[in-house]
Amino acid sequence: MSLFWQEIKKIWRPGLMTGIILLGLVYYYMFPSFYIEHFSNGPSAQVEFDLSVEWVARYGPTLEPEERAELDSRLAEELAKFNRQLQEFPGAAAEGITDYESFRAASQQNKGDARLMWDIREGTNCYTIENIRRMMERCDLQRDYLGQPEFFQYYTPKERAQMLAVESWPKSLLSSSVMDSTNSYIKYLAQWTAISVILLLSPTLVRDRLRRMRPIQWSSRRGRRVLHTQLAAGLVSALLLSVVNVTAYAVPFLAQGPLALKGCPLGNSVWGGGTPWFNWTYGQYLGILAGMVLALGIGAGAVTLFLSRFSESYVSMLLKAFPLFVAMGGFFATWVMSYAFFFRPAWDYADFFVTKGAEAVCIAVLLLAGAALTGWSCLRQRKLEC
Repeated sequence: MSLFWQEIKKIWRPGLMTGIILLGLVYYYMFPSFYIEHFSNGPSAQVEFDLSVEWVARYGPTLEPEERAELDSRLAEELAKFNRQLQEFPGAAAEGITDYESFRAASQQNKGDARLMWDIREGTNCYTIENIRRMMERCDLQRDYLGQPEFFQYYTPKERAQMLAVESWPKSLLSSSVMDSTNSYIKYLAQWTAISVILLLSPTLVRDRLRRMRPIQWSSRRGRRVLHTQLAAGLVSALLLSVVNVTAYAVPFLAQGPLALKGCPLGNSVWGGGTPWFNWTYGQYLGILAGMVLALGIGAGAVTLFLSRFSESYVSMLLKAFPLFVAMGGFFATWVMSYAFFFRPAWDYADFFVTKGAEAVCIAVLLLAGAALTGWSCLRQRKLEC
């Protein structure tokens, strides 16, 4: 056990950790911090989120038909409130804007003083009315996929069945703006987790080779088997660093209040959004995404240790680390994690869609590849001992 902790100390060097922390702060400031500062990006998205939280507290995670009927009176209240607020803008009457409908008509036709129109929009409950009306229209709309063969024919029978199944789920109150922020934020978390793990473990086994530790280790029976301990310490370090990253990113994100919607189903939201493959709640989805990030960190760590084991110098390891950055950050962190387990095209404008559970398969393949590479390294070392 003492040897294991010695290897842990060799990995978690103060200088290296300081560099990773500084780079992580710069990365956070440049990319994911935007999705904290603008958790619901824009006033309309913020109103949507606030309405979702309010209605979940009142109705629960889904909206039943009898509860939907109550929103008609809520819309009438908001329209009356808008008309009262409109009186605070003296120039509105001169432009022929006397109520919400006249304001809406003027906005659609681009009539009236632009500055005045903007002030009315920002100074009233206009966004609340627009969101409620949009939600009610979508909630009342019964989409007839079978009546749209020119649209429906592009999907496989399995995909068509899934789309029809999601339409039959209860109406979820999950805000689409929360889902957008979640998937963008988790993508950057996954990218940083892969990058930080690769940076942490790249020098691990190269350092022993450069300091000529191999002959010293080879001189003792216990030293010949130190590779097993080093690999174990490296994988534990990858897991620990991944946990630290997930925790550090989760604190500011959860502080924005998304867990108020944790019980809402992913699909068939009254606000619109994507089509999920599984009938999970938002809270379950967050837990699954966090687990995938941890698995990504372990897989990236295993591959990094293998490359470090067979690198002659820091330069050669860096050359190997670059395509690893691209593979882990570009493919696994971006493609796999972005709207994972949702019905989506394989890439922008692709004619075919990601199959059910493909993201989990990719993560499993990464873990199996990492296990195979580290296992082969240990087996090769054992043969050298014979």
